[in-house]
Amino acid sequence: MRRQIIREIARAVVSAGGVENIIRSLAEATSRGTGAKGCSMLVVRDEGERLEPGISCGVSGPYLQRGQVIADHALRQVLRGNPLFVWDVNGDPRIIHREELRREGISSIVFLPFRDSRGIRGVMRLYFEEAKRFNREDIDFLSSVAELCGTILEMAEERESATRDAEEVRRSLLRMRDERRHFLSFLSMVTHDLKSPLVAVQGYLKLLLRKAANRLDDRLVEGIRRSIQRLDGMMELISDLLELSRLESGQILAELKTVSWEEVLSAAVEMAHELAEPKGINVATEIRHPLPEVFASDVRLQQLILNLVSNSVRYTPRGGKITIRARREDDAVTVSVEDEGTGIEPEKLPHIFEEFYKGDPDSPEGTGLGLSICKRIVDMHHGEIWAESPVPETGIGTRVTFTIPVGVTCSLEDRWIMESHHEVTDSD
Repeated sequence: MRRQIIREIARAVVSAGGVENIIRSLAEATSRGTGAKGCSMLVVRDEGERLEPGISCGVSGPYLQRGQVIADHALRQVLRGNPLFVWDVNGDPRIIHREELRREGISSIVFLPFRDSRGIRGVMRLYFEEAKRFNREDIDFLSSVAELCGTILEMAEERESATRDAEEVRRSLLRMRDERRHFLSFLSMVTHDLKSPLVAVQGYLKLLLRKAANRLDDRLVEGIRRSIQRLDGMMELISDLLELSRLESGQILAELKTVSWEEVLSAAVEMAHELAEPKGINVATEIRHPLPEVFASDVRLQQLILNLVSNSVRYTPRGGKITIRARREDDAVTVSVEDEGTGIEPEKLPHIFEEFYKGDPDSPEGTGLGLSICKRIVDMHHGEIWAESPVPETGIGTRVTFTIPVGVTCSLEDRWIMESHHEVTDSD
């Protein structure tokens, strides 16, 4: 129990701060309470190879600089945890530097080892001008005082170490953020530069196919068509990478405003029809009106719904149906996109929101970024997104659901990103 009480006192002392002043006050109070001339603390360093002077009171600096007071064999006993009492410094053979002790006016010394959780931490020395003796109870109490000092020192060092580690982590995090910002800037620049020549090549190939297909042999025409399809895939990948870099750089934060869910869904449903109808797929809606306004990015919410619809169109057969549902639930708006497609295999379902994950790696369609972009948009609005396949009520297809809180607000992390983004924009 004694050790637990000592640790709790030490924890309170360290939390209050000013550890050095508190240790000094303990040393001074112990000196006054015992009638000692002074007190000094020596801390073990270099794994027990050296004792370093610490806080002291009542004794002169030159005396403390003399270093070791007792012979090596006696000091080893103290450092094993055994208190040592020297009643008469003049006649005790274990004492060295007797002349300095006499000049300092010291007749008796008590050596009290103090420990922490790892072992002996150092030695507290009490100096008396006259011969002094203590009973067992006194020694136990003084040992507790010494142990308290050792525990305070240990906790203070642990706290300082934790503070240094936290500062190093903070600096590392800032470096990582800076490197991330530069990488995203590079990614945006590269993908943007790639897009222009690809658009030009794609345009020329389409023009060639449209104007001269009847003068080319079938193999060449098929090769041009395959090239256009590959370019379509590359353009989709570049667009997704550009979008990813914009989301990662915090651009979405500048788009946040009060928006109407009614208007967002109306625009998204209209575009969903344009995506689905050429494929012979019906789009149905089940929207519970009225829906609230939210603090969000209307552009990204529309993009989120369309990405989900586009994914459903890709895997839903002609004649199938895609259903968009929306309703308010407590303090959030819940939206789902459900299809009658081929569904997702159970072992693949946990991975569909990962970047570059494709259920069929050999499929030429898709980049593996669509659903990960959806998740990023939802995360940036502090919502949640999940998928079910097959749909529990029908036993077929896939349903992806997301929720967006009505009162979306920026976190401190968001604000840091926004400020960094503004700084980069201003410097440009």
